[in-house]
Amino acid sequence: MGSRPEPLHREASLQDQPLIAVRGLGKSFTSNPVLSQVNLALYPGEIVGLLGFNGAGKTTLVKLLCGLLLPDQGEISLLGRPLGRESVRQHVAVMKEGQPSLYEFMSARQNLLYYAALLGIRQAAGAVARVMELCGLGEKADTPLLYLSFGTKRRVGLALAYLKQARVFLLDDASTGLDMPSMAQMRSLLRQYARQGSTVLLTGHEMGFMESICDRVLVLHNSRIVVDSSLGQLVSRFNLVQTLEAWVEGEPGFGEVLESEGSLTRVRFGLAEAARLSPERIHYLKLHEGLLEQLLQGVQSAESRANQVLG
Repeated sequence: MGSRPEPLHREASLQDQPLIAVRGLGKSFTSNPVLSQVNLALYPGEIVGLLGFNGAGKTTLVKLLCGLLLPDQGEISLLGRPLGRESVRQHVAVMKEGQPSLYEFMSARQNLLYYAALLGIRQAAGAVARVMELCGLGEKADTPLLYLSFGTKRRVGLALAYLKQARVFLLDDASTGLDMPSMAQMRSLLRQYARQGSTVLLTGHEMGFMESICDRVLVLHNSRIVVDSSLGQLVSRFNLVQTLEAWVEGEPGFGEVLESEGSLTRVRFGLAEAARLSPERIHYLKLHEGLLEQLLQGVQSAESRANQVLG
C-alpha cells in the first residue's frame, strides 16, 4: 500500500500500524462490479474522507468495513487480525447514512445506558454521564430523541462511539442535514476523537466540511480507489487552485466579483493577489473551500479524455 501522507492531526506518539488494512477487495451485485482491487489503510489519529460520485461504491465499502457485507474477493484486517463479528462489536462504531442505530422513543441517556449494558460496561451510569458531557448533551440528556434536532442526534451517535471506545469510527454521509453550527461542533468532536488514537472514515457531499476536517482523501471511481493523498499533496499533484473570498470596502479592482451589498463587495481571488488587499478594507476573509470539487471534476475530466482517445 506504500507510504502514507502525514496527517495534520495525528500525534507523534501513536503507532504507525494501521487499525484497518484492506487488500484486493472486490464486491459485485449480480454481474455489476461495485468495488474492484481496493487497497487502503486507516491509521491511528487520522480523519480520512472517502469521496466519489453517486453510485461510486462509498456506502458499499463502509458496509464491508463494518461486516454488514461480505467481500467477494480480498481481505480486511482489523488491529492486525481478520475482520470478524466479535472484533467489529468491540472496536468499530458506525453511523450509517448519518443516522446512528438509536431508539427514537428513548432519551440519549436511556439509549446510552442500553448500549452500555449490551457492551458489558461496568459503572455504566458514570461512563454515560462522562460521554454525554463530552459531547455537549447535558441539557438534552433526558429528552426523547424524537424531539431532538438532527445535529443533536449525531452527537448522541458520537457519544455512543466514545462509550464503546471504538478504535474505528465509520460515518456515512457525515454532514447531511447539519447546519453550520452543528458542522463546527461535529468537526471539533471528531478531531478530539481522532487525537485519542482512533481513526475516523467519513463520506459526504458537503465538500467544504470534508475539506476542513480531513487529513487524507480517498477517491473512489470506476470501482477503484484512484486517489489517496493528503490535502497538501493534492494541491501540488493535481494543480488545484487555492483561492480566498473576502467582503471588502468599495471596488476591489482585482479578482472575481461575486456580489455587492451597499458599500461592500464580495470578491474571490488567488493567493498571489492577496498582498494587493489593504487590511483595513477587509470585513470578512476566508479560504475558499473548493479544492475537493476541483479534484472530483479533474477525475471526471480525465475519464472523459480517456474515453475520447479509446473511442
